[in-house]
Amino acid sequence: MKFVNNALPAKVLADGQLTRSYSEIPETFEQLDRFFADRNIDRGNRLALECVNSVTSALVLLYLLEREYSFLLFPKAAGASEENKPEIPAFCRYGLRIVEIAKAGNEILDRPEDFLQIWESDRWLRESATHQTAPTLYVRTSGSTGNPKLVAHSHEKLRNNVLNCVKRLQLEESDRIAIPVPIFHMYGLGAAFLPGVMAGTAIDLQKGANLLRYLQREREFDPNIAFMTPIFCETLLRGRRSPRPYKLTVAAGDRVREETFKAYNKRFGCLVKLYGSTEMGAIAAASPEDALETRARTVGQPMPGVQMHLEAKSLEDVEGMEGVGELWCQHDWGFDGYVDDRGHPLTLEESEWFRTKDFGRIWEDGLEVIGRCDHSVNRNGLLVFFTDVEKAIESIAGIEKVVVVSKGESQRGKKLFAYCIPAKDAKAVISAADIRSRCFALLARHAIPDEIMVEKTLPLLPNGKVDRQKLTQRLPE
Repeated sequence: MKFVNNALPAKVLADGQLTRSYSEIPETFEQLDRFFADRNIDRGNRLALECVNSVTSALVLLYLLEREYSFLLFPKAAGASEENKPEIPAFCRYGLRIVEIAKAGNEILDRPEDFLQIWESDRWLRESATHQTAPTLYVRTSGSTGNPKLVAHSHEKLRNNVLNCVKRLQLEESDRIAIPVPIFHMYGLGAAFLPGVMAGTAIDLQKGANLLRYLQREREFDPNIAFMTPIFCETLLRGRRSPRPYKLTVAAGDRVREETFKAYNKRFGCLVKLYGSTEMGAIAAASPEDALETRARTVGQPMPGVQMHLEAKSLEDVEGMEGVGELWCQHDWGFDGYVDDRGHPLTLEESEWFRTKDFGRIWEDGLEVIGRCDHSVNRNGLLVFFTDVEKAIESIAGIEKVVVVSKGESQRGKKLFAYCIPAKDAKAVISAADIRSRCFALLARHAIPDEIMVEKTLPLLPNGKVDRQKLTQRLPE
């Protein structure tokens, strides 16, 4: 399965420590061929790759795709060490770990034994291998709304999904892409990294990117395209006061606040939203050619091969929800299904359509995503969307970020709790009591949170999304 164009000597993969030109990649692949052959590992073995944003990780990932291995991508756990082997699914015989490199030149990339650690899993079950068919990539869902699931993608469908992103985002060989989002997640992998590779762009992989590290890499690498989470867009807006033109910035993974979108577009250039999931890959994305109003209001048109429809469930009785329904998706290049720990397919509902669990509208110029179905509750017989409450509280001066969760029951129905992060440049510290009192002028009575919590930070999942489950678990029973 061809992902890499090797005839590009001037284009490189970089991570601030190592670089590898596209024309040098075949040499690394030949060394990896030897490395695997010496250990009697072939395509009949399913693997698990602990993946980070580094040149070494990227090269092993590309190798496994090019040589058509079936493998799982998973993030490096906090506090992991060479002696502490992570638990991997029983269908994976071998685990692969990228060894941390303190100081080394690019020549290390010709010695896989110096940067790649391999072990045979104690949990591997021989009978699970009989269920392997076509080359498959396994990824985990984020677990932001429930227990993570193992998702299976064929290499062929993944490649077509990637080509959709290359065309919609108009990626070109002359581009230089910054990727501070993790490439073990479908957004960083399928919408950013692999499309960049297929387009032949120069790519800067940033591990554990924070503002200072990003700005340093920005100066050194000089990207003209960046893939970010909405939270990181807001971080860049606060930390970089001077304008800095980008050809394109892509944001995905959560909603982009309207004021953030307009301010970012004005200071840094064209911002587009991309909508997708671990299962469906890239469902929709705006084009750089779309008008600002369209890019701000929608996540763009569906990708080629994607069909969308709204579930018949009506929200016409909810103010401002005219034309809103639950979004369902059908994608020619979507996932093959879920699997269990042994790699056995899990039974899915008998439907060709995938439930996104998002509310939205379908306009002529694109999809508008309103919010998660499971991020809404019934109070006093009326539907309350968490996003509406979050937007209202975020309009209060001195509030930077708000996340609403629900747990337990109140007299009005489901209890609402709002976690608020004060703005770093706020002139005065705002209290929880002050925030709640101001909610009475901003929200209908049934939508006012039962309790406000002021926090310094919010817990994040590895993909950059807020960990709402952890916030819910903090609340008393």
